[in-house]
Amino acid sequence: MLQRSVSLCVVLGAGLDSFAQRHPGKTTVFEVDQRGTQVWKRERRQALGHPLPTLVPVDFESGQSWPAELESAGFEPAQPAVFASTCVSRYLSKATTAETLRAIAGLAEGTTFAMTFLLPQDLLGPTDRPGPRTSRDGAKAAGTPFVSFYRPEEMQAMARDAGFTDVRHVSGTALAERYSAGRADGLWPSTGEDFLIARE
Repeated sequence: MLQRSVSLCVVLGAGLDSFAQRHPGKTTVFEVDQRGTQVWKRERRQALGHPLPTLVPVDFESGQSWPAELESAGFEPAQPAVFASTCVSRYLSKATTAETLRAIAGLAEGTTFAMTFLLPQDLLGPTDRPGPRTSRDGAKAAGTPFVSFYRPEEMQAMARDAGFTDVRHVSGTALAERYSAGRADGLWPSTGEDFLIARE
């Protein structure tokens, strides 16, 4: 997507994402995440001599307007951008995710949003259930429980209701078949997390 002359990338809930580090100078990157995570990340990158993207501290569930904070940090809403949010929607309420979709759908034509979402347990096959269950239990024990799960049709409907016209669902199974088929070690990822790709 970034090769289609889009030079802005916004990573929502960036955590320890390393896109900016792996693609220095090619794309202007904004990372939106909680302040504490960004403080640690800033210190580590500076200690290692890596360039910093623009860090935008926001708590998504606090009611703080991340689009306003992003624009204040130098983001140009009139330019098309790629927004990415992986392994984040599980921690957010469905109302917050719906509001995020609406905010991005209202930006410049050509903007693309790629996000992952967890499937409810009943959509997983028996062999795929132990991995996600272990992840859920670990997150709960760490004080960061998973709170939102989506059926693919529900997530697609949310994106259309938000204003996106081109909405695609990419299943974890399809990704596994694309990237893991033919591995010499026979490893195969468990399913349970799918992608939504949405464009205006």
